Amino acid sequence: MSASTIEITFFGRGGQGAVTAAQIIAQAAIRRGLFASSFPEYGAERRGAPVRAYVRLSREPVLAREPIERPDISVVFDTRLLSVFNIPQITKSYIVINALSVDDVRKSVGKFSGRVIYVNAYEISTKHLGKPIVNTTMLGALLKVLDLVDIETVKELVLETFGKKLGKSNVDALEEAYKVAEVVVL
Repeated sequence: MSASTIEITFFGRGGQGAVTAAQIIAQAAIRRGLFASSFPEYGAERRGAPVRAYVRLSREPVLAREPIERPDISVVFDTRLLSVFNIPQITKSYIVINALSVDDVRKSVGKFSGRVIYVNAYEISTKHLGKPIVNTTMLGALLKVLDLVDIETVKELVLETFGKKLGKSNVDALEEAYKVAEVVVL
């Protein structure tokens, strides 16, 4: 891996949209003239089962195809996954996390030497989409720390992915998360 490569792992549960979120971020990077790869890893295909989706973004061709062992950024769709995947111990720089409160983040993350970005994606996605499908909401929070892609490109891809009506609701969720996501001091 070169110094110009950013590795991101999305940790979610089946049905939350982690794989779609990873694909959107990879496509956004490609539209910005970067190289990217995205692929999922999951066991039994069922709603609620743990899922990982990997993304590599680079200014050089991405040749690696194996799972990411130590991501620069971990995007965590559910705090209960922190211990399942040992996320605070494997993440290098940032954990972007969906949690109910800042206190929930502090209790769940424990010791972590990087930075934690928090958003209540359940609340935002339920408000805009009518259900807790948090993928685009988590993308909004991720964009607070990922400067290789811009919010406008991601919004375009969300609209293309979900169509006009559902896309608009997802863009609204993404924008709100981008505005309210905050750094948590552990």
